[in-house]
Amino acid sequence: MTDRTPPASDEALVETIDGMIADAVAVHRTAVDTIAALDAEQAALGQHPHYPAYIAGGMLFERGFGAGHIFAVLGAHTLDWREVIARLANMPVDDADDVADLLPRLRTLCDADPMLEVTGEAMVDELDLLKQGRIDPFWLKRPKFGLGQAALAFGLAPHHGSGHRGLHALPLAVLRRGFESAAVNQRDQRFGSLLVPVIEAGGERLARIGAAAFHRDAEARYCDDCNRFVAHQRANPDRRWRWKPPLSRQGHLAVTTAQALEVGLPAACTRGHAANWLGNHDANLRFTKREA
Repeated sequence: MTDRTPPASDEALVETIDGMIADAVAVHRTAVDTIAALDAEQAALGQHPHYPAYIAGGMLFERGFGAGHIFAVLGAHTLDWREVIARLANMPVDDADDVADLLPRLRTLCDADPMLEVTGEAMVDELDLLKQGRIDPFWLKRPKFGLGQAALAFGLAPHHGSGHRGLHALPLAVLRRGFESAAVNQRDQRFGSLLVPVIEAGGERLARIGAAAFHRDAEARYCDDCNRFVAHQRANPDRRWRWKPPLSRQGHLAVTTAQALEVGLPAACTRGHAANWLGNHDANLRFTKREA
């Protein structure tokens, strides 16, 4: 049983509290070291073979693509690249869309042509990826993975991720020039087949454009999440969530924030305490600007 005997003096009480604080600091330090070791181990292992599919599919998913677009996306990638760019050029652009963001146009293209779904299903059948003659249920359960099948089918590797996003952030005239250059002496003129040559020709510049677009995507998603949370808090006075255990994502964000600011980790016992600490330290630092 725990010894509940009170300390014999004030000095003993202070010594007990100091010991508890030292133990807590040691636990936090061990946790930081463990996370760093796991991150290093993950980096050494490299990316999962399906990583390109999830990156490409996530890129589409954020622009309103869903499970119903899986075959159509594949079908669009089997078209001649000149036809794809011509169709994208003719797609209407919503005033709210970024003119240089081609993903909304690609979604409209997939919605407008039912034959793309037929073509995409035929491609999946040729690749022997149908399950008993139907779309893989896992793709429907994980639509990001299903939407990214074109990336796998046409040979995109993990290091192509940023460049692939960059292609969809280019003005159409620039994209057309890139495909024209890559298509020279290529027998296969399908849009999907030219992705790797175009991405690799774009090099670091295209990758930087894609990385910036990914950052904008993530920032918009983060702001949307924050706004939804604020709206939920205003509509629901219940604050019992604050006394629940901290979320794992709060812990990861706290570690990266503490490392970036060179401050100690919070002694957060509840979800509410963790939220307060993160808010007081302007987390998520990826999307907040701190004064110099």
